[in-house]
Amino acid sequence: MAKQVKIKDIAKMAGVSPGTVDRILHNRGNVSQASRTAVERALAETGYRYNIHTSAVSLKKSYKIVIAIPTAVKGEYWGSVLSGIEHALEEYSDITIKCEYAFYNQFDIFSCRNSFDSILDMEPSAVIIGATFVSETILLCSRLDSLGIPYAFIDSVIEGTSPAVTYSSDQNACGRIVGRLLDLFTGKDAGIAVFGSRRIGNERANNSMGRMSGMLQYFGSIGNGREIRESKISVADPEESEKDIIRFLDSNPDVGGIAVLNSRGYIVADTLASHGITGIRIISFDLTVNNMRCIQNGTISAIICQRPELQGFHAVKAIIRTLLYNLKEKNEHHIMPTDIIIKENLPQYREIYNE
Repeated sequence: MAKQVKIKDIAKMAGVSPGTVDRILHNRGNVSQASRTAVERALAETGYRYNIHTSAVSLKKSYKIVIAIPTAVKGEYWGSVLSGIEHALEEYSDITIKCEYAFYNQFDIFSCRNSFDSILDMEPSAVIIGATFVSETILLCSRLDSLGIPYAFIDSVIEGTSPAVTYSSDQNACGRIVGRLLDLFTGKDAGIAVFGSRRIGNERANNSMGRMSGMLQYFGSIGNGREIRESKISVADPEESEKDIIRFLDSNPDVGGIAVLNSRGYIVADTLASHGITGIRIISFDLTVNNMRCIQNGTISAIICQRPELQGFHAVKAIIRTLLYNLKEKNEHHIMPTDIIIKENLPQYREIYNE
């Protein structure tokens, strides 16, 4: 559809002559600023990639985007987000964009603070934020707001901030989905456990809070009186996590379903398998390499997938549009589709599975 847009269509949208549009596209000068602005807005609204890039080149501007997300490892959730970001940057490679990274340990609040504190020193034109900790994110956003630096969120919504755009799942809905799946997969008398991650700084991740709230809402709405018990695992110390998981299950022998409210479901699944514990259904998040392995061998029953590649890809495109045209997004919060992946439909995700 976008490729069918012609110069005369852009001219009509902008209220100028076709010759004016041609001069702007080919940087020939002799164009008023008002006409240039009108044409650039029309180009942006068409979404025609070539025209957007030509317009940017004609302005001879350069931009610096800082990517502030948890450490990205291939085969894990944030590695997939980063792949989407890099894909978008490749598509817009003829715009002069410098990209810098402010990675942080998502299980360490102090690492997040140090990373976020370094961002302003990088002098960004815009920032893309993968928010884990609420207070640290709000502080960063207030600094960016005071300097007029636009920012986009990936993966999470933080109340009290003003991002140009957000791409994330509905975490409360994700929690309700987990609750429904566990209710379907387990006996009515089975106990339900929730596992989160132990974090340095003792602050629960924003998404985990939203998921937990949704799960509690679901079980509250059906009124079956199930007791939900909580525990934590340490990503940094697998041996200690194994001991914690076994101790928890020894103390709660009636548990028939476990929700792991992050991408580390495989830690619980592998522990149960190594101890010969069967009959417990596990639901976790994100199509990581390890979680896919556990779906394949049956130790995880289902995975909630949040389209991380698309989140990263679209966030970059949106922030570039903001930088080029200073246009306010019509839809500031884009809620991503949520996939429920089980062993039977895992092959349909073969492209991701075989990476």
